[in-house]
Amino acid sequence: MRLPSLASRLLLASTLLLPLFLGLTGYALTQGFEDSLEAAEAESLQSQVYLLLGAAELEDTQLTLPDAFAEPRFSQLNSGLLALVSNQKNERIWLSESGRLYADELDLRPSSEEEALDSTLTRGRTQFTRSTLAGKPFFIFTHDVSWDVDNGQEQLFRFSIYHEQSIFLAERRAYRAQLWRWLGAAGVLLVLMQWLILRWGLRPLRFLAADLMDIESGDSEQLKGDYPEEVQQVTDNLNAVLLREQQQRERYRNSLNDLAHSLKTPLAVLRSSLGSTTQAQDSLLESQVIRMDEIIGRQLQRAITRNLAPQDKVHNVEEIAQRLGNALEKVYRDKNIEFNVDISPDCSFNGDARDLMEVLGNILENAFKYCRQTVQLRASNEALSMVMRVGDDGPGIPAALQQDILKRGARADTAQTGQGIGLSMAVEIISGYGGSLELETSELGGAEFVISLPS
Repeated sequence: MRLPSLASRLLLASTLLLPLFLGLTGYALTQGFEDSLEAAEAESLQSQVYLLLGAAELEDTQLTLPDAFAEPRFSQLNSGLLALVSNQKNERIWLSESGRLYADELDLRPSSEEEALDSTLTRGRTQFTRSTLAGKPFFIFTHDVSWDVDNGQEQLFRFSIYHEQSIFLAERRAYRAQLWRWLGAAGVLLVLMQWLILRWGLRPLRFLAADLMDIESGDSEQLKGDYPEEVQQVTDNLNAVLLREQQQRERYRNSLNDLAHSLKTPLAVLRSSLGSTTQAQDSLLESQVIRMDEIIGRQLQRAITRNLAPQDKVHNVEEIAQRLGNALEKVYRDKNIEFNVDISPDCSFNGDARDLMEVLGNILENAFKYCRQTVQLRASNEALSMVMRVGDDGPGIPAALQQDILKRGARADTAQTGQGIGLSMAVEIISGYGGSLELETSELGGAEFVISLPS
């Protein structure tokens, strides 16, 4: 499963965390706005208390207030603003005209309102709380006042202002609606800005990927772009790794070149001594010497040019297969192997014949080595590929080893001589042509190698 990109991860994390951040911000702003509204409400109600105190008079221990005030809402029924004055026994002694609708409820309820409004009168104490009258929410502001009477004693009164919360609630709703609209728009804008910042910030990585593709395609050997300091450290290390790999590949190429070049002289000696054997032996030795010479030439060409691209040449597959089969039948004549070839006439190989001989030679040699008596080679065109199947009636290859056997140096049978290189060389050549090599079970009972090459 492919992991999501860095940009998508960061963008997803921001998108998930942003609602939490905006939610906490919205809650804090809403709470601050409500606190400021309540503070303004308390200040406004306190000014109404001072208005009542300025109009109140004490005559013979009786507190009187006028019928009309500068604040007209005290005289209007259902205005949402009412005033109440009670004595130290919590008895109502005056109620504004606007509170007549709530008179019975005010007489029944104790002076101690919900939210712990203290009923004990204390000179100069103010309280601000909430309550309900007739199912409607109200703010309550109380102020305890002490009046000196003629005999030197004091008399306590409580001035209470009730104000309906409808305006407060409407302002809070409007503020919340506008706040969340702005926060939502800000969230969308922040996500968009985050996406743009990520694209700009990760742009050097896209350039790095393009440089790596140039190296993969052979257009460049080093990362040459200018990168930020953080990425530059990575590119410098990659360039160092690439340089070491190039140097190591060069050493391998030189070693192969030296090996192939060193074998040319012994081959020349073998070819010069062919006349001292029988004609049949001369023919066999000559064919193998020619093949070895072709292989060495091919390896030298690869070492020098490093070019494995297919050449524009078409070769008859059946002819090459028969040549290889005839040579292998002579090598394994003691086993009396039956080699069956069934190749469609329209099968052809578009590339270097030496590559096909090397691939088929390695696979057929394995089949001849491990078979009991029969080896078969079938080839046909399927879709856009030529498919060749090499099977035998040998013991086969265990399923656990079928993938490892195609790797360089891996062998399924250590009792036989070999280095485990032939199949890996075949895989390398086939991959160079854009093909594939798979391992299956043959209908003869042994292993079957399936070679697919673009037709």
